[in-house]
Amino acid sequence: MQPLSPAELNPVFNLPPLHLLSELPVQSFSRLQDRADSAFATLSALKAINPILLLNGFGGVDYEELVHDLVAKHANHANLFDLCYAENLTHPQKPIWLKLKAGSGLVFCELVGQLLELSSRHLDAEHVVERILKKQDQNPKIAHYLSLLSQHVASGEGFSHPVLINLMVHRSDNTMPIVYARQFTPEQLFGAVHFQTEQGSIFSHHHLLEPGLIHQANGGYLIVPIEELLEQPNLWFRLKNALITRQIEWSRPAEMAAFYFQPEAPPLDIHLILVGDRLAVAELYLLDRELDTLAFLRADILPEWDAQQDLPAYLSWIGHLCHKHQLLDLDKSGVERLCRYSSRLTDHQHRLSLVEAQLVAMLQLADVIARREQHTLINASHIMQAQQEQDYRLSYLVEQTDLGVRDGQYLMQTQGQAVGQINGLSVIQITGHPYDFGEPVRLTATVHLGDGDVSDIERKAELAGHIHAKAMMIIHGYLANLFGAEHPSPLSANLVFEQSYHEIDGDSASLTGLCALLSALAKEPIYQHFAVTGALDQFGNVEPVGGVNEKIEGFYRLCKLQGLTGKQGIILPLSNRLQLNLSDEVAAAVSAGQFHIYPVAHVVQAIELLTGCEAGDIEQADTLFGRIRERLDELNGHGVEHGFFRRWFQR
Repeated sequence: MQPLSPAELNPVFNLPPLHLLSELPVQSFSRLQDRADSAFATLSALKAINPILLLNGFGGVDYEELVHDLVAKHANHANLFDLCYAENLTHPQKPIWLKLKAGSGLVFCELVGQLLELSSRHLDAEHVVERILKKQDQNPKIAHYLSLLSQHVASGEGFSHPVLINLMVHRSDNTMPIVYARQFTPEQLFGAVHFQTEQGSIFSHHHLLEPGLIHQANGGYLIVPIEELLEQPNLWFRLKNALITRQIEWSRPAEMAAFYFQPEAPPLDIHLILVGDRLAVAELYLLDRELDTLAFLRADILPEWDAQQDLPAYLSWIGHLCHKHQLLDLDKSGVERLCRYSSRLTDHQHRLSLVEAQLVAMLQLADVIARREQHTLINASHIMQAQQEQDYRLSYLVEQTDLGVRDGQYLMQTQGQAVGQINGLSVIQITGHPYDFGEPVRLTATVHLGDGDVSDIERKAELAGHIHAKAMMIIHGYLANLFGAEHPSPLSANLVFEQSYHEIDGDSASLTGLCALLSALAKEPIYQHFAVTGALDQFGNVEPVGGVNEKIEGFYRLCKLQGLTGKQGIILPLSNRLQLNLSDEVAAAVSAGQFHIYPVAHVVQAIELLTGCEAGDIEQADTLFGRIRERLDELNGHGVEHGFFRRWFQR
């Protein structure tokens, strides 16, 4: 079997003809999100009050920019208004709201001041009232309030506060309000009723009302991260109630529980945008089963881009990121190297990451290096150096693992042969640590007389998860189907991950475990210069696994520590070829013939590479599978009979 060529180890991008990234027109993230674009087009056309749009996204998305761009594109109307609170002339403890035309709040306050001054002097103020009503399109609530105000002043009544109007929300222009709610309290979201104490008495008035984020977004769009609602579930139900009742109830501090002060709830006309990943959406659904009914309009935010479909569009977005964050321009080599980094983030040679936070982080690191070297452009070497420096800063745990190998603390073998022993591959992921790395692990298998069961030591020691247990059962199913179809196996086996002291899970070691068991059953040694990864089905077909790049680089690191021989390499699923995106060092070693990567589609291919023996058929005595069959038959007492019939039919 031929190993992969160096050209197959990394993605290749067909870049458009350019010398600098800035030669391409910039375009925002929204231009790459057709599904979200469709959702906003529908949202703007909905004949609904307080509709909800749920965006299924991921960490690292600039939702605020996305919503701004799509609202600017699709929102062709706005129900904007100014909002003020005025003293209730009949019930001072119940301030009332007045809805004003957008942008007219300051003039309204000025005219009301003139009205009060004229009325207090018993002068004719009718012309002022007419001006106010004309500017407010004869609003009946305002007209009624002005009438009460004139009577109140004429009768010589006083006021609880010298300034009659509290202008809470003022729209200085026709810009659609888009408010992103971040780390909010109930008071910050729904507004707060403040209070004062004087000589032991608690009181409040309309000027102690503070608008919340929902007031600021009223008439426009409010973006709310679902994670914030999950931390404060009561806020979701309160927000949901506001959407249904079309009113914003004020937050009252606990200190005012015994003090009666109830401002009138203002009207709510808003577009609510809920954003979060699928896990957060699922948790919110478990919290409120009505979510599907309320948020019937949904859209996925794509985390990846097809490089083969439209690479120039992706690069135009990268140009937008450079402009947005004031970063240096990229030359062609820098563009190509960034694409390679982006592709590795997706674990696919034809896909590119759309996670802005990760890409901007790498560009910023490269920008620092380029400016440090007094370059005006970011090139490939700057990005490579940024990656190397970042790897160095985060590689302490890797170095500790390597130290254990050098000191002989980890009994790993990359040369020679051994029966029932094989090198597996794992990926170490540490919570809170952004750096995943590959770590080889030694698997051993032993067999003994028994009932044919495969004992998974990790599972028995409660160091393995459910998926790993399923993988071990699949191994048992394959062996039973191949060798125990007619007679039960008289051999049981033990399979263990040596020097593993933490919980493991996943099925990526099932091919590795099966090959170790086949070696133990056949008493055929395995070449230790190989490491294996791959999942299985019950028919021995090899299935893809995750983390192949980290796993390959982890075994290469081990081989380098113990000395490269030119024979060492990886056996991995054929279906993982498009996930390959290896470091320059590993790719160079493959090009030099010092390291090899073998893709396999079936366990037969893997075991033949590992042992150098033909797997063959269970009816062929001189093959690996045939020897296993003979051994099992002999232990079952069928060896003589089986051998007689085989010799008879071979005549």
